[in-house]
Amino acid sequence: MKKKEKISTVVYSTLVADLFHYGHLQLLKFANSQGDYHICGLLTDKAAKYYKKNLISNFKEREAIALSLEKFMDEVITQDEADPTENLKKIHEKFKGAQIILVHGDDWKTIPGSDYIKKIGGKVVKHPYYTGLSDFKIINALLKRYEGKFKNFEEFTRYFDLKDFTYFNPRKIEDTVFSSKADTLRYLRPLLKKSKIEKTFVFVVFDWKEEKDDIIKSIKEKFVPSKIVVRSSTISEDAVESSMAGCFHSELNVPSQDTKKIEAAVNKVIGSYNEKKSDYMINQILIQPHTQDVAISGVIFTRGIEDNSPYYVINYDDQTGSTDSVTKGLENKTIKILRFCDTNDYPEKLKKLVFAIKEIESIIPNISLDIEFAINKKDEIIIFQVRSIAVNSKLKNQHDERIKEKIQELKQQFEKMSERKSHLAGNDNCFGDMPDWNPAEIIGDNPNYLDSCLYDYVITDSAWHQARTSQGYTNVNPAKLVILFGNKPYVDVRNTFNSFIPAAIPDDLRQKLIEFYMEKLRNNPELQDKVEFEVLYTCYDLSFDKRSKELLNAGFTKNDVNELKQSLLSLTNKLIVNSKKSIEEDMNSVLKMENLRENIKVKLNSSKDSPKAMLKEAKRLLDDCKTNGTVQFSRLARLAFIGNIILKSMIKEEVIDKNFYDSFMGSIETVAKKMNNDFNLFLQGKINQKQFLKLYGHLRPGTYDITSLRYDKNPGLLKSQSPMDMLQENKSTFKIADNIYKKITESLKEHQIETDAEYFLGFVRSAIESRELSKFEFTKSLSNAIELIAESGKLLGFSRNEVSQLGINSLFNILESDESEITKKWKKTMDKRVKEKELNDLISLPPILFSKKDFDIISPYFSRSNFITQKKIEGQIADITNVTGDNIPQLKGKIVLLENGDPGYDWIFTKNPAGLITKYGGVASHMAIRAAEFKLPAAIGCGEIFDKVGLCNSVILDCAAKKITPLR
Repeated sequence: MKKKEKISTVVYSTLVADLFHYGHLQLLKFANSQGDYHICGLLTDKAAKYYKKNLISNFKEREAIALSLEKFMDEVITQDEADPTENLKKIHEKFKGAQIILVHGDDWKTIPGSDYIKKIGGKVVKHPYYTGLSDFKIINALLKRYEGKFKNFEEFTRYFDLKDFTYFNPRKIEDTVFSSKADTLRYLRPLLKKSKIEKTFVFVVFDWKEEKDDIIKSIKEKFVPSKIVVRSSTISEDAVESSMAGCFHSELNVPSQDTKKIEAAVNKVIGSYNEKKSDYMINQILIQPHTQDVAISGVIFTRGIEDNSPYYVINYDDQTGSTDSVTKGLENKTIKILRFCDTNDYPEKLKKLVFAIKEIESIIPNISLDIEFAINKKDEIIIFQVRSIAVNSKLKNQHDERIKEKIQELKQQFEKMSERKSHLAGNDNCFGDMPDWNPAEIIGDNPNYLDSCLYDYVITDSAWHQARTSQGYTNVNPAKLVILFGNKPYVDVRNTFNSFIPAAIPDDLRQKLIEFYMEKLRNNPELQDKVEFEVLYTCYDLSFDKRSKELLNAGFTKNDVNELKQSLLSLTNKLIVNSKKSIEEDMNSVLKMENLRENIKVKLNSSKDSPKAMLKEAKRLLDDCKTNGTVQFSRLARLAFIGNIILKSMIKEEVIDKNFYDSFMGSIETVAKKMNNDFNLFLQGKINQKQFLKLYGHLRPGTYDITSLRYDKNPGLLKSQSPMDMLQENKSTFKIADNIYKKITESLKEHQIETDAEYFLGFVRSAIESRELSKFEFTKSLSNAIELIAESGKLLGFSRNEVSQLGINSLFNILESDESEITKKWKKTMDKRVKEKELNDLISLPPILFSKKDFDIISPYFSRSNFITQKKIEGQIADITNVTGDNIPQLKGKIVLLENGDPGYDWIFTKNPAGLITKYGGVASHMAIRAAEFKLPAAIGCGEIFDKVGLCNSVILDCAAKKITPLR
């Protein structure tokens, strides 16, 4: 520090002193002339990174340069931040009474530190920017001078040893590769043989502020007449352990000869940096040609993005020809390829892509990658971006070998379960998650082990086929309906298809039908949740003669078709004619279940309620469910399906129209409407919460899920979201005109269905209402059993989550053991299941399995949603897939998203939603019936589009046009 007698003005300037040139010298001379005392703030290496990504000189080297310039400055101090405000505060405190002058080049509109200078009455002085030299011009001059003298970029950088042009270091590749999008592409470009990277032109924000005109000129020289892409490339975008992927803007299809459009595009990209508070001067802008003639584009992850599972995950668009439709979420098909599957099994159109990605992995090993790509019509692979999957940076691949072994086990399980069964028709088999009893909807795609065991125990082990056999269908015993591959539940399709064939059908025709059904599903996997309506012939309906032409085209004889018709007609008439008696008998059985519930309630209340006593009573409840509940419910559901199938056939045959159908379905009064009416009484204070929960407290979102609390333990689900949020009235306006009545009766008679319009519509109404009531009643016993299991676990020191890992055998086969032995055995089983689940969670499986290859190549089909009503609405979405009573979003007037909707989710109808979209669910599933009953526009079972909708704020749900349009 130089000593001066009188200091009335203090000048402050900043300096990096890296690649120091004449322009910097001129600024220092100018600053020195502006006051009595000139202080230069030398930026530390950290602060300098705001302006320059990689410094050639370190701080000590740069400090030596600054100190040698004492002719032009009185003092050199350290500046730790890009903004000099902290230094200015210290100077203002030190030089009290002196005016502080901040000097800066005139190329910046907003000068760091200027706000503070104005606040203290200081002055900002701008120095005319020297245009003759800059870092950008010096580097460009070197590049041009030595152009063509080196084989590749690596040789060039080695020659000059410039840190700003880092080349690969195999020992620390992640430190050099993922510095920015642009640098990664520049590093990879000369090394790729199986793909290509378009030529690149890169500059930083600082360059743009200094040399905009020269940059635009260079862009034109390099890219005219092609259109260009102006891409973001920030220092925070592609780091190994953090990422801001998708946060910044890129501008496509910019004319390379249009100065104004180039300037606007670059400014827009830089503006996106400022919006995200990532406005470093060393952030880059990447210019490339806009890729033409795109056939496929998308993003590929070299491992599972959330769990590092060993799959190539490819999200792609092969329809629009756009290069950014996937990253914008506009178009998206997804396929997963197991990393260690046979390369011969790769999908043909993506085979070259995967080989190209493997080449990139060989250059950048042991890092999970996120790669944007395109395939043009010449079948060339173009790479747009390579970044690390930041969330996976600390995950290891220690499970790969175990996953490989597990998938081999699953393939063997598939082969064994596909073997010919002597008592079943069908030479092979397949497995789907929705063809019958909808396990994906009821217990979810990845249920807890106990959920699937309970579902199996009360329904899918035997009750399902006992019910059908009693109604005149083929006896398929022994036949389990739902099995697990890993964690995922699947329906055994051959079992269910056999169970839907009338018992009167001879074996040879049954074999032909099963082969036909299997082949139709194989060709149309999107029908797996509509098999009873569009694949199978499970009852006679009015469109049989037209529809059965497909059988004749498939090689069935006229005698075959006629035999099937007569069998179906006989079975259908028998079930409809006897329906009043059978419905009454089944409902009587279901309602008798209340006796056992009350008996157990009294018994347990009068004892000390030991864990073993609770488990014994839980088993009694579940056994009663099978005997008096689920078999009866299954029969009632079958009648409801038959009624619905015949009604829908009347639409096809133009006996009724869709409005009649919707009006009739809306007039049906199930327990859900009673619940809504009672909820209105609760809101009005006419009944209290205790009275309401006595009726509906057993319901839980996830009927078989012990970790999901019942309404009476989670009353927040039923809280009104506004003081008097009364529910809309859903009064029936259904009336049947005489001419329609006559038309229905005549059509039924013409088709030899032994009933008239009044009886038939009464049958449909009674079957659906009884189906819903029986479900409501048997779930009371199921729910009570689950609570007893949870309570017994609590007494033994286990949480609901821990108990959810047990199976039926673990629960009930040790009832003769003492409590200490039970605890020990449960703990051992829980630990084993947790490890199994951890492994199974890393395995991806498709909605339907047709062959062993489906375990390696997971390619979901495009679902066909089941639309309810003819309404069209637009609204904000409310995703309640994972909500609890404490975090329910506002549902009134919203379109509700729900992954799987079982009866426990009926509480949503007490919130006045505008519409409903579910990921899983069939055409006559629980939520489909509910939506029809409340005349609520809905898309049930929309599959993969559900995830896309979940990323948006709002959606257009057009049921008449059968279309879901996500809106940003």
